[in-house]
Amino acid sequence: MTMTDRQLYSMEKLFSTHDTKTYFVLPVIMFIFKNRHLNSSDICWSHAVLDSTGKLTPSGIFQGNSLDIGNYKECTEDANNAVTRPGDIQAMYCLVTWAGAPQAPVQSISSTAENFKQGVCVPKSCSDSEVQNLTETGFLGVKPMPSWFPVTVYCQREETYATYSAGAIVALTIIAIILCVLAVSTSYELFITYRFPDEERKAFTTSGAGRFCLSCSLYSNTKKVFNTYQHPGQLPALHGIRVISALWIIYGHTIIFNFDAVTGNQAEEDQASDQWWYFIRGNYDMAVDTFLLLSGLLVTYLFMKQMKKTGGQFTWRDYGLHVLHRYWRLTPVLAFLIMIYACLTVYMGSGPWWAIRDNATMQFVRTCQTHFWANLLYINNYVGRQCFVHGWYLGVDMQLYVTFPGLLLLLYKYPKVGVAVACFLFGCTWLLNGVLYHFLVDMYGMRYRITTYRYAFTRIAPYLIGILLGYLLFRTNRKVPNTPKTRKLMLFGWIVCTACALVALVAPFGAPEANLHGHPAWRMFDRTLYAVGVAWVVYACCVGYGGIISEFLSWSGWMPLSRLSYTAYLIHTMIIEVYYMSYKGVLLYSAINWWLMFVSFSFMSFACGFAASMMAEVPFLELEKFVLPKRRGREAKSETKAEQDQDNIALGTVECDPDPQQSPHDSKGTTGPNGC
Repeated sequence: MTMTDRQLYSMEKLFSTHDTKTYFVLPVIMFIFKNRHLNSSDICWSHAVLDSTGKLTPSGIFQGNSLDIGNYKECTEDANNAVTRPGDIQAMYCLVTWAGAPQAPVQSISSTAENFKQGVCVPKSCSDSEVQNLTETGFLGVKPMPSWFPVTVYCQREETYATYSAGAIVALTIIAIILCVLAVSTSYELFITYRFPDEERKAFTTSGAGRFCLSCSLYSNTKKVFNTYQHPGQLPALHGIRVISALWIIYGHTIIFNFDAVTGNQAEEDQASDQWWYFIRGNYDMAVDTFLLLSGLLVTYLFMKQMKKTGGQFTWRDYGLHVLHRYWRLTPVLAFLIMIYACLTVYMGSGPWWAIRDNATMQFVRTCQTHFWANLLYINNYVGRQCFVHGWYLGVDMQLYVTFPGLLLLLYKYPKVGVAVACFLFGCTWLLNGVLYHFLVDMYGMRYRITTYRYAFTRIAPYLIGILLGYLLFRTNRKVPNTPKTRKLMLFGWIVCTACALVALVAPFGAPEANLHGHPAWRMFDRTLYAVGVAWVVYACCVGYGGIISEFLSWSGWMPLSRLSYTAYLIHTMIIEVYYMSYKGVLLYSAINWWLMFVSFSFMSFACGFAASMMAEVPFLELEKFVLPKRRGREAKSETKAEQDQDNIALGTVECDPDPQQSPHDSKGTTGPNGC
């Protein structure tokens, strides 16, 4: 299509007023149509700079689009490729944000467009403050803004990360050493496996060096992770519950993490929140309560079995080993990922949003560099800041794990007293949550989330339900009589507990006029109701009344993903964050977009989780068997594998009574992101 001179003249007349369009729109249109046959090598520096700069008049502003980020690649590559002589001006990309105050007229345009963001391409010699001054005075093609539009500028300079820091070099060196160890260990195992017969191979596998190599071998460790054989006596339904809960969290973070930056039609997403299915995203944090419940269940169930084997004896030495084994199981891979996040994340991407990440979101990276010790001691939910935005959960779970052996002893030796103490703790946590929410509630509940959401004393209820469920399964030996009365009671339990879970999940979104989210009474019991529903599913599946639900949750295909759920949980936020912050445009909300990204993020999370598990989790789980001291009672020949590996309480194995001849590696499955 050819634009005639008459059409060009008409457009000049249309944009003849002296406003933003005069500076930006008209020159760009004129350039496009007069030089539309030029290729990228013919574009001059000034045209590339002009064209790559956002115009601050984004389309879809009434749909919540407050972003006109320009063209990052054109500014950073095409404009600089046009520079042919030494001393010519180099360009850099800056993201300018106008933060609208509540009294600003722009608020009337869209309730979601509180901050306008514009990408500008400027000479690299400009400082951030100079770009800010030029923006505020209107020199960059934007009319001078009123005082209630504070301006912030984030400029990206390639030389910032042109060379690796000392921390990055150390991290890369450690990764290289680990990879070399894995390669040597795998080669060693393959050599002795295919070179020597079984009777001669034993000499190579019993020595210290041989056991170390086998512990680090990718060949055997991969087979252990992907083993799907289900031994009698397991609780296989927990595998499915664990994986589904991890996927639920990934889905929630897929949507939540992009709202502050890259969404170009946030108003449309706000409208979607009125749909009945919105509870799937809105309540994704309930999955954390699932993990707490499973953690309490497995800690209690295996603790009771061990107490029965040792005659009810539990000394301070046993308690110390109880905690030590837990710490050993969870910490190596956590420390490995903290190292990557703190030292290498800054080199993983670039783009319009990376400037913001470098100055705001990157606070988590700087936190890892200064407060990593709090995360490794599992006190990060109280002291300092968190490396990972979801890292508070690890602290909560570890603190509950360390605190509750006293209650488990009471349940074993004095059941009535133990149940009474549990009921008292229920009352305390309900009352505490209600009171705190009453005094800390605000429009979006963020004050409550920031101050108490991540504290262990507000998350006790699901853990207590798991403890009582584990004790019930132990006392009944997971058996109930198959009588008509029992079947009626089980059906009644399904109806009541399903209703409890649905009320906890759907009610706040189905009755917005009741403002249940902001009601202290609701906050007292919502997580308890949800945990009761999940606990019933676990109980019914364990005693043989789960039906098709039990068959689905017990599918052997869940087992490999279940074993990787801990590392996938740890690493998924890093993957999501790097993707969003490296995005070169503006994302538009739609259900299909989010579901496709969710599937991609889930695949990458478990794939990267597998790599992290092979490098820093499974080898330590294997080394634990001959590095750390054993607990009393483990030498009994009559013990089952789970009772021998009572330290698996620390990992929350779901393989409670496997065959005694089973490989020790097959009982390393984790209950959830904490590897309970």
